[in-house]
Amino acid sequence: MPASQRVAIVEDDPSSRKTLLRVLHAGGYEPVVYESAEDYLAAPPNPAPLGLLLDMNLAGMSGLELQQRLNTQGSTVPVIVITGIDDPDNEREARRLGCRAYFQKPCDASAILTILKQLAAWGPATGT
Repeated sequence: MPASQRVAIVEDDPSSRKTLLRVLHAGGYEPVVYESAEDYLAAPPNPAPLGLLLDMNLAGMSGLELQQRLNTQGSTVPVIVITGIDDPDNEREARRLGCRAYFQKPCDASAILTILKQLAAWGPATGT
């Protein structure tokens, strides 16, 4: 499958991962799953994915910490935040760091697919 259809997921909750996998498969995307931020950093998808669905509250490095690290590394992969905790401070910080969308769990599948369709229209990311 072309890289333009590949979407990375960083999610440590098995139930949420399963739901995101179903949504992405139904939308025609190829998910690449990581259970932690550290796993993503150790082996990011190559070529770069269309986008990164990133949980904020991960065991170990948080989603915000991963987003900061990716920015420092010069990543151009668009980040879509998903979170189960309604925290306005986290949302402000994620948006300041450049996330393209911020969703509360449970996420609306059509909203996720809509933002991915928009990302595809903007063209592929150029870095991890």
